Amino acid sequence: MMNPRTATVCAVLLLATGCPKQPEFGMEAPGRPTVTWRHDETDSTEKPAADAAKEKETERTLLAEYRESERHGTEDLAMARTLSSLAILRRQQGALAEAEQLYRRALTIRERTQGPDHPDVAATLNNLAGVLAAQGNYDAAQPALERALTIRQKTLGNDHVLTAESLNNLALLYAAQGNADAAEPLYQRAVAVLEKNRSTHAGGLDRVLDNYAALLDDTGRGSEAEALKARARDLRAAGGQPAEGAPPQSSSTHRTP
Repeated sequence: MMNPRTATVCAVLLLATGCPKQPEFGMEAPGRPTVTWRHDETDSTEKPAADAAKEKETERTLLAEYRESERHGTEDLAMARTLSSLAILRRQQGALAEAEQLYRRALTIRERTQGPDHPDVAATLNNLAGVLAAQGNYDAAQPALERALTIRQKTLGNDHVLTAESLNNLALLYAAQGNADAAEPLYQRAVAVLEKNRSTHAGGLDRVLDNYAALLDDTGRGSEAEALKARARDLRAAGGQPAEGAPPQSSSTHRTP
């Protein structure tokens, strides 16, 4: 069984992908003020007044959009985006049950309007799974993450960075469930994909290496873990990119503890 630290990491990093960010295929594009993301370990701290004011402004905008859509009975992609953004906000505010319901409603709209295998459906499934994991409901999060991975492999390909994201997130969940044998090969695949995409994707590899290292630490493979942590530190020092001309480094071979 993984220790509580691993479980906390699972809940936090699964949700990080739900933050509004630069538009990317298969992800929500921010068409409104950015909601400041707060991880679990900082949720109890008081936010600066400027951040609180921005959050209130964002909330008012989103609720106005939501009420307008409700008044007209609109169930379109604009409504799905509003629901997803509201879900992010409610997650920040600690209203996990409400965030879950908002994501579920957004998922239903996307499945109906875009089809069950659209990359945006995978993104919503990923974010829904993050909220479920934050509530400790790993059994419900697992099929959502597995389906998101399947969709991304089918529509984006095995070597896409969003496929690597799904591999990492599912590995985190398996690790939190105590299933290191299932988690490790997913980490290895995620690392390989991100290394292959290193010329166009600067971020992410260091985080996956840290997650993989945590798994190795928890399964008594400290020396292997330290090597991965060192690689992650080097990547961060280089701004997320391997040194120019440096060949990709293969991950350690999977072994049953």
